[in-house]
Amino acid sequence: MFLFLALLDSPEEQEKFTQIYDQYRHFMWYVANQKLQDEHLAEDAVQEAFFALTRHMDKIEDIHSPRTKKFLATVVRSKAVDILRKTKPTEELKEDLAAEEGGADILDRLLTEDNYNYLVSCILELDDSYRVVFEYKYVYHMSDGQIGDILGITAKNVNVRYFRARKKLQEMIRKEAERFEKA
Repeated sequence: MFLFLALLDSPEEQEKFTQIYDQYRHFMWYVANQKLQDEHLAEDAVQEAFFALTRHMDKIEDIHSPRTKKFLATVVRSKAVDILRKTKPTEELKEDLAAEEGGADILDRLLTEDNYNYLVSCILELDDSYRVVFEYKYVYHMSDGQIGDILGITAKNVNVRYFRARKKLQEMIRKEAERFEKA
């Protein structure tokens, strides 16, 4: 833990990190172990997640909030998937992810299957008002408020456009998938 603390600038950040570490390290290990099914790899995923957290301490406001717990779970799951990608052959990983995501929507599955070029072509077919929101959100990692300021609309309107764009993309992808299933 001392290595992580050395990466932080202020004593306040160090204290916040220590509290997060003490409160969530076991939870994060459990989440990683669920994905990896290996205790040692789960420890690695947790360490990588805490390392990433040192660069994103500003995203955590209230240590005890459900939002913080969800954020940490997302980070550690992402690190676990990165480890899986390094340790498992690509086809085996795709099968595991597909089985695990049986209830996930088609857009999420497409993103995990690395069909990047097809997805980009679908995004480019969207109306400009939707495409721009998607681009700012995913390419530039901007918040709804920042996007709204640039476009001169409210953050809620940005969220609505994002939701509609996502729905249109899902419809486009579903139609394409049905076309291939019939062929």
